Amino acid sequence: MSSYPVLPAIWIVALTALLVLIRVVALYRLLLRSGTGRIGPVLWRWGATTLAVILLVIAACRPGFDRDPGGPSADPVLDANVFFVVDRSVNARVEDFGDGKSRMSGMRADIGALIDRYPQARFALISFAAQATLDWPLSDDAAGLHSVVKGLSPYIAVPPDAFYQANAVAARDVLRAKVEQAAKTYPESQTLVFYLGTGAPGSRAAATSIELGRNKIAGGAVLGYGTAAGGPIPQGWVDGRKVYQPDPDGSGPLTSAIDETRLHDIAAQLDLRYVHRDGGPLPNGVALAVVGTGGTDPSAQLFGRMELYWVCTLIAAALLLAEGVLTVREYRRNRMSTRDVAR
Repeated sequence: MSSYPVLPAIWIVALTALLVLIRVVALYRLLLRSGTGRIGPVLWRWGATTLAVILLVIAACRPGFDRDPGGPSADPVLDANVFFVVDRSVNARVEDFGDGKSRMSGMRADIGALIDRYPQARFALISFAAQATLDWPLSDDAAGLHSVVKGLSPYIAVPPDAFYQANAVAARDVLRAKVEQAAKTYPESQTLVFYLGTGAPGSRAAATSIELGRNKIAGGAVLGYGTAAGGPIPQGWVDGRKVYQPDPDGSGPLTSAIDETRLHDIAAQLDLRYVHRDGGPLPNGVALAVVGTGGTDPSAQLFGRMELYWVCTLIAAALLLAEGVLTVREYRRNRMSTRDVAR
């Protein structure tokens, strides 16, 4: 068993000493106020609350069991800044991915798989349609990003001509700024960019380049979603029936087909591989290992570790909850007794 305290050891020792002193003073005051016949219950409640405090201190020490040193060696440290550039325009609503699923569902699945492939990396999520926004700043909170990705969807509040306003390279300036910032903050790390989009078919935006200038990208990929035949763009639901965005020429629903020519151009500008996604798991080679140059990350030993702090916090929470219930009941009883005396 080992421990990885969340605070410096001297702080935990000082905090423990202070808490013990507070609990001893509390016991002394309780004994002074309690009658002879009530010492037993008082000691029980004091002991339970004190045990809860001790358990919280133990939880702060993060006890647990490390992975077996004699077992398989840990994976190399993947010291990388991973940027996801995601197309959330109306084109992502079209249901021609895999077995009739939306393009966005394929993007969500692929982002989740890529996050799992780089468990120790830092991630950022940039979304775009006509303009770009930073939906997730660069962070190593993979679990938190997983939750965000599960709820990722195409933009809902869009103008009627959103199909024509979509811009395949709208994320260029935001991506460039964030890549430059990451390079300054983590100079020893490598940058990976995964662009997930449809090529913005039908876009009336000026065709510009997404090339990032002097910024260096170590790897990544441009992932394209959709089919050449395309499909109608869902607009919403009316009376329980799905309706589609009408084509301005009145010929029927507006159709969105993948623009692979544009996606190939973006891949060439970023010097990345282009991969067309039509369902199934990510093909081999899309996510490559990136080993950091700074040696072994001390936090890597925490991966695969059996943590026990949650056991301590769970028991402490139960004890404190019981004390809270008893305190409320005692307060109400005393209040009722006071009312009876007043009468």
